[in-house]
Amino acid sequence: MNQKAFNHRFANLLALLAGLGAIALPLGALAIWIFWDNLVLSASANLGHAFNLSALGPGARLAGLAVSMSGALLWSYGLLALRGTFREAASGRPLSKDAVIGFRKFTWVALIMVFVGIAQNTLYIMIYSVSDPALDGQLSIQFGTRELGALFIGLLFVFVAHVFAAGHSAANENESFL
Repeated sequence: MNQKAFNHRFANLLALLAGLGAIALPLGALAIWIFWDNLVLSASANLGHAFNLSALGPGARLAGLAVSMSGALLWSYGLLALRGTFREAASGRPLSKDAVIGFRKFTWVALIMVFVGIAQNTLYIMIYSVSDPALDGQLSIQFGTRELGALFIGLLFVFVAHVFAAGHSAANENESFL
């Protein structure tokens, strides 16, 4: 298989995966809160706190769903933009204006999601701790190694998007000379 055919297939595969991810994220978030009783044991595992979530009421579940969906929908928007970039590449236009715009949207979403993720974890802890009869409610804002790493990756993506845009400009400039 030649390089061009491989790039075409690979870009199509990535476009498919980005599209599936954009659909799966909000559906997964919704499923977690619909099937809460089956998933309650692992719900707070990555927050670094132990909560009794068996008594989480409908209001708290709705608040948790809203927090989850905010991040899932934002990520879906970013993945759909990235899907457009992959589709442009599959069509042989990897440096097109649409490819650059799609990638830029994705990178900004990735960067914004660092702060959305911090806010989501803070809100989850508040919702869970208020719902736990043994606690009076807690406020815990976490910014550690994981968040710092995500921030660096988000900034790296934004930088690559600027390089991508410069490549688009150079390609347009070269095309105008021909």
